[in-house]
Amino acid sequence: MAFETNMRTIYGKKGEIWLQKLPQLISQLATEWQLINLKPYPNLTYNYVLRGFRGTQPIALKVGIDIPLIQHEHDALQAYANHGAIELIDARMELGALLLKQALPGKTLSTLFPEKDLASMEIACTLATRLHKAPPPKNHTFPRMAEWLQIIDQPWDLPSPLLNQARHLKEILLSHAPPPVLLHGDFHHGNIISQGDAWIAIDPKGLIGDPLFDMTGCLLKEPFDPFMAHPRRLELLHQRLMFVAGFTQRPYTEIWRWAYVQMVMFMCWSLQDGQDIQQKRLFLDDLTTLQKA
Repeated sequence: MAFETNMRTIYGKKGEIWLQKLPQLISQLATEWQLINLKPYPNLTYNYVLRGFRGTQPIALKVGIDIPLIQHEHDALQAYANHGAIELIDARMELGALLLKQALPGKTLSTLFPEKDLASMEIACTLATRLHKAPPPKNHTFPRMAEWLQIIDQPWDLPSPLLNQARHLKEILLSHAPPPVLLHGDFHHGNIISQGDAWIAIDPKGLIGDPLFDMTGCLLKEPFDPFMAHPRRLELLHQRLMFVAGFTQRPYTEIWRWAYVQMVMFMCWSLQDGQDIQQKRLFLDDLTTLQKA
């Protein structure tokens, strides 16, 4: 199971202990919040999420090992209330637990790939614009985008020209950034789900920075495995870059730079967590090809 493997790979002994205590924690929360028929979602990765009911209300229970990250998600969801995010019902922050309204039918935007790829980009960018209108809460503790990008400045087992270019582009982007907004931080097809006839966002990380951050890195590469396997992925990537440039009315070069910098950031994160970066490197090669075209 990818979730359990990630807990052990990333958190080591702490992750193993947390996994052992997880059934007891779920039982405690189910009793406290009067939850029934809890069943885990498939394909979990970094947090344990279950669906079930609170009385007759469909809910989702999310529990995470990294409480500061769960706290940021909690604060982001509060800020995003009425701006296009999933509804937060309750929380037990000391336990790393969030109780959420379950979105129904709950299909992800990934289901539109590849037949309606540009339509999905329009849905995503429109939703991102709505989220970005939410004012950050006063005295917030959200990280700044520059803090996330500092990881690029560390030494990594990556080619020097690649790292140097990412570092150079990062400084250009940060020095010319527009007024910052509250970003989702992990905005992609899998975190955009259907609620009735609408699309809403789930799993925000909470980050302060350039709106383009949400419309480039994650969004341009997802759903990652199907995207990378697509026979026309280079054409699709170019179309996506062009769409974001047209939607935001910002230069194509700027969109491309954000895509490049974020992909290098993702690669550094993967190396930090002991994960393979081969596919991410291929995506970066695609970006480089488009730059030279």
